[in-house]
Amino acid sequence: MEASGQADIPEGLKRELVKQAARKETLTQEYGELLDRFDGVLEIGCGHGHWLTAYAMENPTTPCIGIDIHGARIHKACTKADKRRLKHLHFIKAEAGEFLEILPKSAQLQKVIILFPDPWPKKRHYKNRLIQHPFLSQVANFMAEHGKLYFRTDHENYFAWSTEIITGHPSWIIDNPTEWPMENTTFFQDLMSSYQSLSATVKK
Repeated sequence: MEASGQADIPEGLKRELVKQAARKETLTQEYGELLDRFDGVLEIGCGHGHWLTAYAMENPTTPCIGIDIHGARIHKACTKADKRRLKHLHFIKAEAGEFLEILPKSAQLQKVIILFPDPWPKKRHYKNRLIQHPFLSQVANFMAEHGKLYFRTDHENYFAWSTEIITGHPSWIIDNPTEWPMENTTFFQDLMSSYQSLSATVKK
């Protein structure tokens, strides 16, 4: 007989939870050694890897990881890293929340980069936006001392939303002026007529 808590969960949600658990187990098995004591830069939503590859080339001693949910993008990004023989650069197919859930406590993030995430422009979809209070708390747990979060978007409402949420979060303080780790063109940025950026430092 199922426990009462399990019985109350819809079948569709149960199946999704099983899939999530399987994905996280696979990530742990494949990348556990890499992530153990990782001390470097994480780009969330790395796309084709343009920005992070350029950053890794300029910072050959800094471990770098880029994640994206689209396998085709990750394949292209891995091709870039392999072609340039960047052994300290890794691209992983993963959803941000699931990746952070399997990240070992020993890991330290010096920088977290978020470039042009999906703005989910309709108000009823705001709950799907990446920048949320729980996400910021989760990221803060892995930040190194003086670690920084970098965010860039072409969507004015999403920028205002993110600024408000980050400002109100107890673990972050927005930098003034904004600091940016490296400017380099990206596939998505080239499509934008304008964009806004912010950086924030973790409170430790």
